[in-house]
Amino acid sequence: MTDVVNKKTRSRMMSGIRSSNTKPEIITRKALHKLGYRYRTGTKIQKIRPDIVLCCRKVAIFVHGCYWHQHAGCKLAYSDREYSPKWKKKFQDNRQRDQRVLKQLNEAGWRVAVVWECVTRDAEVFVKVIDKLHNWIQLHESQYFESDYKKT
Repeated sequence: MTDVVNKKTRSRMMSGIRSSNTKPEIITRKALHKLGYRYRTGTKIQKIRPDIVLCCRKVAIFVHGCYWHQHAGCKLAYSDREYSPKWKKKFQDNRQRDQRVLKQLNEAGWRVAVVWECVTRDAEVFVKVIDKLHNWIQLHESQYFESDYKKT
């Protein structure tokens, strides 16, 4: 599939995509702060840097972009497109790294939560997911939490 814009334009567009302090991250942090959680950003846990860290509760929260982490079944992941081998490898590497990071953090005694970008785009759904996340943090029932909404 050929690109619809030239290389210079594509480079400019891609440089505007941030890896931290994204809109979904900020929305999630504000909601957690409103619930009374105090967190850290930029904190390393065994060379892993989660988006949000609740140190005293040993909870690491990742706010994943649906496109970059290829959220299965989500419209924002653009899974219907035909990607070049380079991009297929990039997405596969991202998914493998996510699994490796989850395993490492669990082995180190940390609980891990993943909030998907699509959740943050629907206010009603986001409130429900944050409530579920809050309950998960409080109850210590499992090692893993993932928002279950998929934008269709």
